[in-house]
Amino acid sequence: MNIKSNKAIENALEILSFPDGSPSYSFTNRLIEEKELSDLVINCLPGIFYLQDHTGKYLRWNHNFEKASGYSRKEIEKMHPLDFFDPSDHDKMNGATRKVYKEGYNETEAEIITKIGDRKLYFLNGISVIYGGKLCLLGTGIDLTERERAQQEIKGNEKKYRSLFEQASDPILVTDFKGNITEVNGSFCKLFGYTKKELLRMNVTSLICPIQLKEKPMRNDLLMKGKHLFSDRIMVHKDGSLIETEANLKKFGEDRIMGIVRDVTEIRKLQRAIEQEKMEQIDQEQKKITRAVIKAQERERNFIGKELHDNVNQLLASTRMCLSTAKLTSVGKKDFVDKSIRLIDATIFEIRVLSRKHVTPLKGFNLKEQIQSMIKIMEEGIGFKISFDYTLPDHLEILDDLKLNIYRIIQEHLNNVYKHASASRVQIKMFPEDKWIHVLIHDNGIGFEVGIKKNGVGIVNIVNRVESFNGKVGFETNPGVGCKLDIRIPMVSRTRELS
Repeated sequence: MNIKSNKAIENALEILSFPDGSPSYSFTNRLIEEKELSDLVINCLPGIFYLQDHTGKYLRWNHNFEKASGYSRKEIEKMHPLDFFDPSDHDKMNGATRKVYKEGYNETEAEIITKIGDRKLYFLNGISVIYGGKLCLLGTGIDLTERERAQQEIKGNEKKYRSLFEQASDPILVTDFKGNITEVNGSFCKLFGYTKKELLRMNVTSLICPIQLKEKPMRNDLLMKGKHLFSDRIMVHKDGSLIETEANLKKFGEDRIMGIVRDVTEIRKLQRAIEQEKMEQIDQEQKKITRAVIKAQERERNFIGKELHDNVNQLLASTRMCLSTAKLTSVGKKDFVDKSIRLIDATIFEIRVLSRKHVTPLKGFNLKEQIQSMIKIMEEGIGFKISFDYTLPDHLEILDDLKLNIYRIIQEHLNNVYKHASASRVQIKMFPEDKWIHVLIHDNGIGFEVGIKKNGVGIVNIVNRVESFNGKVGFETNPGVGCKLDIRIPMVSRTRELS
């Protein structure tokens, strides 16, 4: 701003401080200073300013007018107001001008065409004034181009949003923080059987199963704080049927909640059916195992009964006969008594063998010694050679339950070899391997088809025992080449059990 302009502002402030007719200034000086002040004012306006007479000649305008239109001062002096508008808008602008002169004020929106051909939307208003003794139009204008562009962008975004909202396959609703439904899409209406008009008069709580709503109230308080919630709900169709849903909920804008709802009724039914089928399979497997155990127990009872009848009972019967003979005759009595004693010793040995095979060892037993004792008895009674290589470290404290299971696994397999393999030699190895106890049993018998024998009671018992300790079982066998049983069981010590 130059010195002359500063002087004009100072003079204008002094004029505002004195009433009209003040003797401090002449009328001529006042007019000059007021014009300078008005120039400053109109050039400081944020929009365009113009003053035109009733013929359309521009009398005054501000710098923004020149800047916005792209025309120079000399060009504007020769132009008519209609030169700034498209011919199609001339009638509209003539009517707007006549209304100003007739009613004193008017406003309108119109596109101004700049010198380079750009079109800018302006809000224009005007009032009629007397200037220099002539009827004139004083007007201002505000550029609405950016606002219009922003509004068009908003409308475009709203149109896209509306299109996406309506065409979404997932049901979507919008509520206020009280649960009143303010917007829904077609998929939501279809899911619940209501029309959009009906839903917009409802609260979302009326769509939720009352019992579940009481047990698990809505948490709009968390949503108001901006938290994102994922909710499983049983909801109610218009016809009263129940719908299992998953809802993805979050704050939408400042005062709304948006929910994307999925109907998972069929998925849940399928999941329950699969779970039920799985439970039934587990139940059937358990029953199968139970039947196998019962069958094995019956076999053991029959075996024990046969052993008592065929061996122990026969020995006792023979002993009774010897003693009865010794009682009735005096000749050779000593021989009969000696024979009776031998028969009783044999009976005791048979009972001890039978007990060792079927009585569970006491807790805290030495696994290596018990297996060696079992091998000795079986070698004496069965007649084939069993070698035993035990290299587990002495400091390894194995759980008693695990030791007993390993003992029973070896016992079960040796019985299977004795009954079915026609073997003459068996090799047993027990050794540590990383964090596993490795048990390897190899015989030179006739072998078998795994596919045929895999459901046998003996194999089932072995597999169940190993898997109960998260172990692994492997069989290598074919007819005529013997069988190799490979077992790996994780090392579980007493220390870990107590912890």
